[in-house]
Amino acid sequence: MWVITGGVVLAGGGLEETISVRIETRTGGSLRGLVVDADDHGLVIVSEKTPYVFAWRELTGGSAYQTKKQLVVMKKGGQSKLSGLDHFALGRFAVAMGRTDIAANEFRAATARKPSLRGRVDQAWKDYNASLRRSNRRWDTSGRDGALPHHEKKKKDNAKTKKGRDAKLAAIPSDDVRAKVYESYLTFGEKVRETLGDDIELLETEHFLIWTDWRKPDRGELAALCEAMYRSVCRQFDLDPSDSVFLSKCPIFCFRRKGRFQKFAQKFDGYSGKDSVGYTRSIEKSGHVHVAIVSQGDSPLDRDRFAGTLVHEGTHAVMHRLYSSKLIPHWVNEGYAELVAQRVLGGRCVAGGNARLLARQYVRYGWPIGNLLSSTDAIAVDQYPTAHSVVAYMVGEDPGKFRVFIASLKAGEDLPAALARAYDGLTLAGLERRWREWVRSNDVELDRENRGAGRPRLGGETADNQDVRKTGGK
Repeated sequence: MWVITGGVVLAGGGLEETISVRIETRTGGSLRGLVVDADDHGLVIVSEKTPYVFAWRELTGGSAYQTKKQLVVMKKGGQSKLSGLDHFALGRFAVAMGRTDIAANEFRAATARKPSLRGRVDQAWKDYNASLRRSNRRWDTSGRDGALPHHEKKKKDNAKTKKGRDAKLAAIPSDDVRAKVYESYLTFGEKVRETLGDDIELLETEHFLIWTDWRKPDRGELAALCEAMYRSVCRQFDLDPSDSVFLSKCPIFCFRRKGRFQKFAQKFDGYSGKDSVGYTRSIEKSGHVHVAIVSQGDSPLDRDRFAGTLVHEGTHAVMHRLYSSKLIPHWVNEGYAELVAQRVLGGRCVAGGNARLLARQYVRYGWPIGNLLSSTDAIAVDQYPTAHSVVAYMVGEDPGKFRVFIASLKAGEDLPAALARAYDGLTLAGLERRWREWVRSNDVELDRENRGAGRPRLGGETADNQDVRKTGGK
């Protein structure tokens, strides 16, 4: 094993050489590290011996462009060796990142080197203007609700796991209790309005009470996203979408300004909210759950990021009430929430691509995930894609078994026991092994690489497969 240093040749595949970069995210974070892999979706960076994955569109336009250009220059062997086609590709990339000023410069360089590219440049600007017109329409929430993400293979339910369909929902209160809870939630919402402003209004759907200060023309999209998420989870667990798993209806608070979001978090949940764009408050004893979320920016990329966060947090709310209000291990909870976001939003969501790209690094270099799988503690954001990948494998292996797994956790079994019950005696070590085989079998490029070569070394590795938990710049 060896430690990455700037400019080394990466054995075992990936980039033949690497660069040090500093990236900035659209949510305000930043990170400096070494690139170990990159593709059209995004890149993986190792910083302080911890791997992070980012889709290009999660980065600010300038940061994404600068990093992309550094990689192209490295590959070509120098700035002077860039061709007209290289500059044209960089221009298209800058347009996609919302940096038309940079794109104009790259397109000029492209046509200077290859005048025949003028027609393609003109078409690129036409495509960009058409995309602007499309982005002015209301959000498309049709997505691919129910479609499976990259790598996931749907199989028929195993007959032995049909009992998962019969698991009971969390104790559903009587109509009288539901009515009282409903009234208490309306009172809660009114208190929020009194505290934060009367421009916050209630939008009620079949399963949700959404208080928001969003513009009225956009509010319907909030309802559509929430209900699409609810239907997706119901399909997974063979529930009737017309029923409700909640005590009444789930309160969701959607804000347009970070200051108002933080004030809500501090006043009503005792949480700073400083480093968050959304969270779910789940109380195991009472079964209560509510969601708070903020939208930052109004560009198409900002809207997609918000939609992903809303579906992710909403999934947590549903899962809290599924079968029982008992909390489940965080990596299972976060991984499944990422999976549902990808299912509901399709190409608008970066979660599936991030999971695929990071998983192949863990398999390529033999980085361990044992501590992630055995933990019941909260996990860092940089571990979400790995959790997503493992959960996607478990669901794809057998949806019925996954239902039994969740039902067993909700019945109070610990994680190893629930896994063994649902997956025919499978251990955590066996789960990691099968997941690695699944990732490799679904990644043709990875399967062709020399799996026995050296690897970049992560912090905290020991012979007993420790992994790393560190919150990064996301």
